[in-house]
Amino acid sequence: MASNALIDSLALAIARMEGYLDASGAIRSGTVAYRNNNPGNLRSWGSNPVVGGYASFPTASAGWVALKRQIELNIGRGLTLEEFFGGKPGVYGGYAPGADSNDPAGYARNVSQWTGIPLGQPLNQVG
Repeated sequence: MASNALIDSLALAIARMEGYLDASGAIRSGTVAYRNNNPGNLRSWGSNPVVGGYASFPTASAGWVALKRQIELNIGRGLTLEEFFGGKPGVYGGYAPGADSNDPAGYARNVSQWTGIPLGQPLNQVG
């Protein structure tokens, strides 16, 4: 099982990339992520309604739990940061795939820089 420290580190970096947190870790009110209580801007999650293209959670706490669960699933898939965000054929479509007009390589580089996780290292081998 992945460590809580790894999951938390990735969750904070993703929330920063998604605009929920600023560089100092403060919550940025007014963003889609903030309005939807969805710090990871997950597109969908279970039976939660989708508002503005992203899942809407009843509380920020519920949004954090969902983001951390998605991270845990991807760690269990043995993905690297590049695969986490860009996808791995036959395994995972990607958290921020280029097909959705994202820059998965840039996303992975930023998360790597902020967390200290090497780009090519499978996340299930970190720590």
